[in-house]
Amino acid sequence: MTQNKPNKFIAPIVIAGITVGFLASAYKFIVSKPKSQDKQQITQTEEYPTQDQ
Repeated sequence: MTQNKPNKFIAPIVIAGITVGFLASAYKFIVSKPKSQDKQQITQTEEYPTQDQ
């Protein structure tokens, strides 16, 4: 029986793909968090406007 050498070309590409996917999802989570809080704050001020008069 002949033994095949492990493919040393595919493994780094798979690891890089997983890393990029993880970083992209983390970036989306961090960036989208403040925007949802801003929208919530805007809706709260629209529901209860303050009168400066």
